[in-house]
Amino acid sequence: MTKEFIVLGELHQDLYYESDFYDKLVEKITTKILNFIHHNPDDLNSGIVHRLITQAFSEIPKKIEAQSYIKRGGNGNNSADYISRLEIPTRLISVIGRDCGWMISELKSNGINTDYIIQQDASTPISTIIKSKFTTKIYIAPNLKQKMNFEGVNITEEAFENAKIIFTTPISSKFKELFEMGESLGLITAFTIEAQNIQSLDQLSNLIGETKDIFFLNLNDAKVILGENLSLDIIDEKLSQLAKVRVYTAGENGSYTFTDNFQIHHPSFKVKDVIDLTGAGDSYAAGFLSKIYELVNDRFHFQEYTKKERIKEFEYILKESMKFGTIISLYKITKQTTLSKTEIDEFIKQIEKSEINN
Repeated sequence: MTKEFIVLGELHQDLYYESDFYDKLVEKITTKILNFIHHNPDDLNSGIVHRLITQAFSEIPKKIEAQSYIKRGGNGNNSADYISRLEIPTRLISVIGRDCGWMISELKSNGINTDYIIQQDASTPISTIIKSKFTTKIYIAPNLKQKMNFEGVNITEEAFENAKIIFTTPISSKFKELFEMGESLGLITAFTIEAQNIQSLDQLSNLIGETKDIFFLNLNDAKVILGENLSLDIIDEKLSQLAKVRVYTAGENGSYTFTDNFQIHHPSFKVKDVIDLTGAGDSYAAGFLSKIYELVNDRFHFQEYTKKERIKEFEYILKESMKFGTIISLYKITKQTTLSKTEIDEFIKQIEKSEINN
């Protein structure tokens, strides 16, 4: 029987607004400041700049028109979608609130196992996402997300049967117990780290406990969590006890993987027409772990690969994982559509052709 890939993470509603609000606001602020400088070239100071910006905000219409729609969101939801679309049997463990049966129906129609999506008698969190031509801002609701936990819910070992990997995204206290249960049952453990959930290295170390298998962390978030602008080597030195494989993403600079025996850098591919960077981290981790799922039999074999005598084999596995993670991430930020394995295969051919021509 084919083993499943377990995603443990958040599932909530995303309320999207596609608007030119920020574009108009930037134009308004720029115009006000330039006009003031033109007429009062020697009088500009911080107080006046503050007043001009405040005026610009107040002059934007009270009612702002936008195209709007509601869709499924959350790191857990997104990652489960990516993994499932790559034709890997996927199980999502999460919590939702009232009136969200439509999300479970959609997940099921995408082939995702929803048996362990728990419904709580509370409002389902909504993240409001405002997209403009040059930026995307996400307004989250932590007061609602706090209620989306597993308190009072008895999830047994059955939830982790016939699985190979458990991936928690992002790691947080409400997922700790279930994550460790998956680890105790022999699953390959992977998790993402986000600065919005982790404020210090001590908090992170207490949350992780014993060394896990793989983590993913954006370098900007690493510097926020550690509270210092450190070099990559020092960052990894401070975080090396958390996982055997540490993956750091760095946008246009590609990604870096550290183990106790070697380091790998994978550059980003050159692409045009980036639509939106939102979701790049989730998609990279999903692509990376899909290759781990494909190339590693189980946690025992993963542990074997980490030994010095298996370095060459492990390097190959991790390089392939980094390459595929990069491709899935680029597909996300350039297409902004739900991927399929066929579309990814065609996208890979396009990238490889472009790399040869360059």
